[in-house]
Amino acid sequence: MTVAPANEVMGYIDRIDSGFIFGWGLDKDSDNDVSTITIETSDGQIVARGITEIFRGDLVKNGIAEKGTNGFQLPIHIDAKLKQDSKLNLYVDGKLVENSGKATLKYHNGYFWGAMLKLPTNELNCTIVSESFEGESSISLYHNETIIYRQPVILNKGENFFKINIPHALFDNTSKMISLGVAGFPFLLWSDYIHFEDNLTPWEYLKSSSNSQGMMALSKQAQFRYESLALNLNNQKKSSEVGAAHNVIAEGWQGRKKFPKLTLPKHEMPEVSIIIPAYNKFELTYNCIASIILAFNKTSYEVLVADDNSTDETSDLEDFVDNIVHVKSKENLRFLLNCNNAAEYAKGDYIVFLNNDTEVTSYWLDELIAPFEADEKVGLTGSKLLNTNGTLQEAGGIIWGSGQPWNYGNGANASEPKYNYNRQADYLSGASLCIPKTVWQQVGGFSIELVPCYYEDTDIAFKVRQHGYTTIYCALSRVVHFEGQSHGTDITKGLKAYQVVNESTFKSKWFQEYKHNGKQGVAPDIEKDRGIDHRVLMIDYATPNPTTDAGSYAAVEEIKLIQALGIKVTFVPENMAHLGSLTHDLQRMGVEVLYAPFYNSVFDAIEKRITEFDAIYITRFSVAEKYLDAIRARTQVKIIFNNADLHFLRELRTVGKTNEYTLEQALTTRGRELDVLGKVDAVLSYNETEHAVILSHILKQDNIFKCPWVLSPKTAGKSFAEREGIAFLGGYRHHPNVKAVEFFAMKVMPLIAKANPDITFYVYGSHVPEQISMLESDNIKIVGFAENLDDVFHNHRLIVAPLLSGAGIKGKVLEAMAYGVPQVLTSVGVEATGLNHKISAWIKDDEQGLAEGVLQLYNDEQLWNKCSENSQIIAQESFSHKHGVEMMQKIFNYIGIYTG
Repeated sequence: MTVAPANEVMGYIDRIDSGFIFGWGLDKDSDNDVSTITIETSDGQIVARGITEIFRGDLVKNGIAEKGTNGFQLPIHIDAKLKQDSKLNLYVDGKLVENSGKATLKYHNGYFWGAMLKLPTNELNCTIVSESFEGESSISLYHNETIIYRQPVILNKGENFFKINIPHALFDNTSKMISLGVAGFPFLLWSDYIHFEDNLTPWEYLKSSSNSQGMMALSKQAQFRYESLALNLNNQKKSSEVGAAHNVIAEGWQGRKKFPKLTLPKHEMPEVSIIIPAYNKFELTYNCIASIILAFNKTSYEVLVADDNSTDETSDLEDFVDNIVHVKSKENLRFLLNCNNAAEYAKGDYIVFLNNDTEVTSYWLDELIAPFEADEKVGLTGSKLLNTNGTLQEAGGIIWGSGQPWNYGNGANASEPKYNYNRQADYLSGASLCIPKTVWQQVGGFSIELVPCYYEDTDIAFKVRQHGYTTIYCALSRVVHFEGQSHGTDITKGLKAYQVVNESTFKSKWFQEYKHNGKQGVAPDIEKDRGIDHRVLMIDYATPNPTTDAGSYAAVEEIKLIQALGIKVTFVPENMAHLGSLTHDLQRMGVEVLYAPFYNSVFDAIEKRITEFDAIYITRFSVAEKYLDAIRARTQVKIIFNNADLHFLRELRTVGKTNEYTLEQALTTRGRELDVLGKVDAVLSYNETEHAVILSHILKQDNIFKCPWVLSPKTAGKSFAEREGIAFLGGYRHHPNVKAVEFFAMKVMPLIAKANPDITFYVYGSHVPEQISMLESDNIKIVGFAENLDDVFHNHRLIVAPLLSGAGIKGKVLEAMAYGVPQVLTSVGVEATGLNHKISAWIKDDEQGLAEGVLQLYNDEQLWNKCSENSQIIAQESFSHKHGVEMMQKIFNYIGIYTG
């Protein structure tokens, strides 16, 4: 090291804190913007080394530096811990800076030690031992050399324990170097690599979702399976096309000189036409095609390369790719006209525009198509775009009130819940964009005034909405985009310059449409949700699984009804688990689901998000009683409570009949339940009987509503003569179902068998306990979980619901009504259904009456047809989606939320 002449180098060590040295340095004689910084102790030991790269506005303001990128933040070498009280010297580009400050490695507050342990949530368990200091301080977390978290703390002498919430940006399924520091102490207390999973649900609970998007890779053995898959594909002649595509993707596009033959699938009538615009850069186009071949999708497709008069291998495309559609322009049309021209050759019902600098993933195409099949009002869909490092590039676009576009989520963690649900966006990136051919023709394709390129994707989103359609961001359609490879990134050169020109054209054209959007950069997490009027937080005990229980089915249908009112639903389950395909199903519906590790509890979600909601919707009193006080302490928005069923009524009905509940237990439950009812603004119940009970206790009627239940139309099953047997359907974690089957099998079936031994009783449902399995006999078949409800309702002649206790509404009874299958029920089973004895069902409470009903309906085709037709009419009139929306609207109007 040398001593520099006066004023040749300048700099200062500002402070030493939490393991880092902060300051600035400037070499006036250097032409480089970056200077090398070395910090040594007075006896020559190197303490820290790095470069200047942090902007310092104070240096520019005071005329010291022109650009101001002269700041540094350098980690202190661990072995410097032995050099307490040593004066530090600053060197800039190897030259000593005189008067660089009086910084020393001094332990002003004594010595500290520290350690951290990652908990199985989104928290770090932090231990700090203070040698002598007591009082206020702060602790800091660093990722590499960047501070990511700081928390004020009170330290005591000796051991101190803290829990630190991990920032969401870290949960991306990679390992990172994390360090811990404490204010006033010059050294880091602890550093180590920590792996940050983006899904904390144990694998055993996700196995059933292994074929759902993104789930297979969560297994710790996924990397080995992937390797095995590649080897198997390469060694199977039948799958050689996929193996070749995999090898191309694994090798990458950069520097590729050899192009082995690729083979696309051939479909005479493809559902989708994928158009890849290309002008030279064949290695990118070739890589993109390989990724399409490799990515698993159920949707049939053709691939059209829109060749804009290329001069490289693109012009000989057919020599490298079989079954490709090569649309070659005779002249250079440029991007927009090239796309419009290629669309004329599309055979599919849908057109997908895909940049050639992309790599698609499994299900990317299926997810783009799904919204159109779910809602005829959808006119445009777009993918989630990822950077090559796995971070988010764009999750749908925002157009601010200034007309300026914004890539929502750019650089963020792509796994965060707020980026992972379908929603209407202002625009969708043309890097992966899907539109029905009919809509494409209606709007006239990409607008000619934007020739040659840029803003065509933003403009077409506005045109699509102008024609009455929605534009949907598809969170589960994931595409990696090598941004800038097509046209570069310099907006002053080449085609990229048109980005600036077309900005003015776009803004003037659509000013009336975007002028009321938010202020640029303010509250993007709120602004991102277009096409909604209000926001509701829904809390339930778990993510609904409609295939296993009626309560889950009801929850999903209620979400749909709320959404139909123009309300965004954010759902948080008590267990905070991401449940694979079940969570994905909600996200596809447009529901934002909050889960670990991004939120560690319902209380955490309430604390962080509660102020953005216009209403709270809570299901089940056992859930509501935990969170009502926390909600009320933070907001006065109205709370809708769906009691699902009146628990204390169900318990009272079992007293004296079974040993499940005592009178004292039922009365305790009543007290808890009534306490919840008194704290909420609107009470929902499926059952008019329960309404009367609630009214008699709370002496208030205007806030009690019947909760809508929606039944979807069902296909017709077999005729009376083709059907056989009677069936019960229910989940056996619900104790009344267990008792109902036991009662029917032991009390009713013997009477039926005596009159007609050929009638078989089929028992369906999930989680069958041993006591039910033991009932199996010649005329009782314990089937278990029904994979497809059609198999139950299309094949059996009758459904029985011999419930002795319970409350609420019985989903299985309503399903049978929708299918038009006659039923034999008890008075408990028939509650809230609208069924009537001998008109639309058979209703009796004793074993003799139930047996008689089975025998009558089983043998009398005329009575069977009468009950079938009448029950189906009730289902269509009282449980339709339209009727449900009207009922839900009245509920929200009552709490002051109006929709139109």
